[in-house]
Amino acid sequence: MKNAVNDDRWAGEGRIYPWMRLHLLGAAMSSQGKKPLGGPSALEPYGIGTSHGRISIYSAPKVVLSHIQWSINDALGSPHNLRWDPQPITPATWRTHLNWNGVLGTGAKLASALRGWHYLNFEIYEAATNGSDGSLYMHTPELGLFRANIGPHGDIMINEHQLQSALMTNLKDRDICEEIERLLGKPWNDQLEPFRRIEIDGCDDIADRLSV
Repeated sequence: MKNAVNDDRWAGEGRIYPWMRLHLLGAAMSSQGKKPLGGPSALEPYGIGTSHGRISIYSAPKVVLSHIQWSINDALGSPHNLRWDPQPITPATWRTHLNWNGVLGTGAKLASALRGWHYLNFEIYEAATNGSDGSLYMHTPELGLFRANIGPHGDIMINEHQLQSALMTNLKDRDICEEIERLLGKPWNDQLEPFRRIEIDGCDDIADRLSV
């Protein structure tokens, strides 16, 4: 499986967050690291076909960086040498990003590999393809793992069953609104937005320097 990434593909796919169009700042091919201790089972089965996406690990302690790299390499089926940068929001933690190509369900496999480390802040996006919804995974230590289906234009898709469940279990209007916000991932968005802002500002700084 090759790791050829064309960032132009991200243009025109709709929008969820600005970070989805951030350019990969330096991931190169390398050898695999050590295998981490254990790991959860897959969230959903692999599909037939190809997809692509982006993984953003916003904060991780240094002691698990090699384990994270091994898990990502294992999920993608090819070696990647991740570039780790200090995370200014949470001192003593590190951040990295990777645009990936893989089979359908790779996003779920990546999320399964990472959710065992509950202290990570991360986000995984898998683009929708013809005949298959995309997926979005968000994780914070306080909230755990969030998953949503993504449509072809980058919108979070809430199905009929989810809405019926929200209506049946929340009789007050405010409770229903809060549940819908939860289905849309708002609590996770609120916690991850400061991390995204760091990445966007960093890319803006690089673009400014290159344009001088």
